[in-house]
Amino acid sequence: MKKHALAWLLPCLIILVPYYAEAAGADEIQALKDQINILIQKVEALEARQQQIQAAGESKADNPASVGVSTAPLSVASVTPSQSATAQATGENSGNPAISVIGTFAGSAMRGGNAVHQRNFLPMSEGEFVFGAEVDAHTRLDVTVTAANGAMAAEEAYVTSRLPEGFHLRAGRKFIPLGRANETHPHALIYADTPNGLTNLFGPDKFIGEGVFLDHPLYIGESAHNLLLGFFQNANQVAFDPTATNRFSGMGRWTGMWDLNDTATLELGSTYINGNNGIAVNSRTDILGAHLALKNLEFDHSGWSIEGEWNRSCIGTSPGLARTITDGAYLLGEYDFNRNWQSFARADFSRMTGHQSETAYTGGLAWKVSEFQRLTVQYKHTRNALTESAARLGLAAGDSADEALFRWVVAIGPHGAHKY
Repeated sequence: MKKHALAWLLPCLIILVPYYAEAAGADEIQALKDQINILIQKVEALEARQQQIQAAGESKADNPASVGVSTAPLSVASVTPSQSATAQATGENSGNPAISVIGTFAGSAMRGGNAVHQRNFLPMSEGEFVFGAEVDAHTRLDVTVTAANGAMAAEEAYVTSRLPEGFHLRAGRKFIPLGRANETHPHALIYADTPNGLTNLFGPDKFIGEGVFLDHPLYIGESAHNLLLGFFQNANQVAFDPTATNRFSGMGRWTGMWDLNDTATLELGSTYINGNNGIAVNSRTDILGAHLALKNLEFDHSGWSIEGEWNRSCIGTSPGLARTITDGAYLLGEYDFNRNWQSFARADFSRMTGHQSETAYTGGLAWKVSEFQRLTVQYKHTRNALTESAARLGLAAGDSADEALFRWVVAIGPHGAHKY
């Protein structure tokens, strides 16, 4: 069968090469020749493998005492989709799971009110060890372990089960899918800090929960949508419980994406979270958020994007009393010169009941050396810092600060594509 494939494939290639020779340069012709050689090698390898299987079948026929070797001819029709998925999962998981290591080196210099100065030069702020593999045709396990400040912890650890009718069930510990920035690993973000709007809502760390999340994709016309329901517990000290006691919450989320043309997409989404906050008996916290992302990426990797989100946290101290309301938002603009160089600018806004509004402005340049390392330089100015932002900077509430940040992210090992 493979010889027949070569018999019709090679004449087609011979006919096509002169055509491309007129339309393409010498480099493209050489690249095409290299691809043809690789394709021929793959076909020959498959042919050799088929001959080995046939030889094993003939050996069994000559030796009736042999067991465990099938003499049935191979055919695509004889392999069901479930068998194919199982074989793929088993093949990936036949040895060790895919393991990657990501190191983040960060340096910063800050000058704030009351002559506060801070400087850090390229400490390894965080190391990530990512383990992932298909368990079988229906289930996948992903674990991310972080090492920071001399301690190690499971940042994310969850299992994904593919259910009938397109449902996906994720159970375990993971970033809460709120907006766009919170559920993205820090090293995958183009900027080196956390937007102040999220810091004032949830503190300097990610908003993480342990529970179950069920989602289902929907396709309406030429748009793609996703509906998610979740039930989880978390110990976030800012939005839910100052004593860092686990509290249960429920959530719902919708996202939708539209293709505007061949290179541009629009994403919209909203999230609602409700749970007991532990501040008083029967007191609760509501979080309502919305986000958008407009991207235009050309085929040469140049392009631009606008991304933003707004979230509001309403914290009740006890039933019937006034609630503490905190708003946090950011708007990010990014321009990609090519696949290696990107620039960005971001405006942050926060407001808390009974306090002045906080604003912050940041801009920077990122150099993507390769798929495995990226450097970012960034400047940030924060004005009228609220409680959480001030605590991160070591300032008094209401002070302002200027920061210069540098980040170098390096990775080894296989890793999946980052979220679009």
